[in-house]
Amino acid sequence: MSVEGIDSILSKNVLKGKKVLNVEVTNLVEPGENFGGELLKLNITSEDEETKSQDVLNAVAKKIPVLEFAQEMFNVQKTFKSELIFYEKLVPAFQEFQKENNLKDIINCFALCYGGRLNVNGSDIVDRDALILMENLNSSGYNNIDRYIGYNLEEAHVLLKDLAALHAIPLAIKLKKPDFFQIEIRPFLNNEFIQKDNDSFGDPNVLLQDILCESDKCGPLFSRVLKVWNEFKKPQKYQVREPFATFNHGDLWINNGMMKYENGKPISNKFVDFQCYDYKSPAIDLLNFLLTSVNTDVLKEEFDGLLKFYHSEFVDNLKKMGCDIEPFNWYNFQEEINEDAQRVFAWATFFVICVVFGPKNVQEYESDFSFDNRRHRDAIRKSITLDAKEKLFFIVQYYARKNWL
Repeated sequence: MSVEGIDSILSKNVLKGKKVLNVEVTNLVEPGENFGGELLKLNITSEDEETKSQDVLNAVAKKIPVLEFAQEMFNVQKTFKSELIFYEKLVPAFQEFQKENNLKDIINCFALCYGGRLNVNGSDIVDRDALILMENLNSSGYNNIDRYIGYNLEEAHVLLKDLAALHAIPLAIKLKKPDFFQIEIRPFLNNEFIQKDNDSFGDPNVLLQDILCESDKCGPLFSRVLKVWNEFKKPQKYQVREPFATFNHGDLWINNGMMKYENGKPISNKFVDFQCYDYKSPAIDLLNFLLTSVNTDVLKEEFDGLLKFYHSEFVDNLKKMGCDIEPFNWYNFQEEINEDAQRVFAWATFFVICVVFGPKNVQEYESDFSFDNRRHRDAIRKSITLDAKEKLFFIVQYYARKNWL
């Protein structure tokens, strides 16, 4: 395992004036824990050209998936380029706008990026030599929360505070510097993930029905579940709504957030995997995260409170940047949630069963995986835990109470 030719990337900034002596490469995560690419841990030993002193830089190299079908499924020719653009163009634009508005708390909820490349031949084609070099967040004290457990209330508050800022800053740019937004930001917010073959994974409804019918409360709701699922499971063009539309992470679940602790208390969050960001309602990111990644017991007690916490942080950010917050009041925000709740449902229910509570430390699903294949479907049913079912039952019952089904 090796990563060739990273000297030229590092010498431009973080290792300027230093010579790379050695690069130790290992896998960063266990098999099956990163679905959209390959993550490598790099321990880079460098030597100062003048003093000859040596240092070790802890970094991460993000590469495209190894399997060709995964490269096609994740559309790496688009999404890999988008992630580089996020770090090289969008982050500096967000931070500069905050500085222009004399804000001291500059957004910093992502890893430092040391640079990247699409290939080693100078073309515009993303290949297996493509990589993005970033700060190793593990070495900085950040770790993923166990996806089988989920975020507790304190952890969710820390993340939602950052999510509100990540949504509010580009929205404020749109409101206060519309020309700049349309030229420098909006063109890049067009990465909605659409699978080429809509039916390549088959129909998961048979599996979903079997699970829901184990619950006396959810079984009778299956016809309503099926109606929503069938309407929104197919890829479709998102109809942008103003004025809430803003930067949307697009894949916000537990493995794409990392938390740092001090004396056992969560103090800082980092977001990762900026491959699928788009221009949508902030409600989509918010619901995706809450439904898939917050502990079910917490959701049962605090779901509505978490919505209000996020909204309070969101409008507070807008206010600090000099925006009129009346169009974004609580009533209008609730309407945003109502508009996108059904859109999130199909993704969240599938994701909870097959990804969040999927088996750990195993490779991804087979390249020919299909819910129409009884062997594949039975393998999932066998692996489904009681906690996974409880999460699914909660989502369905909550949606029914909200009249979203």
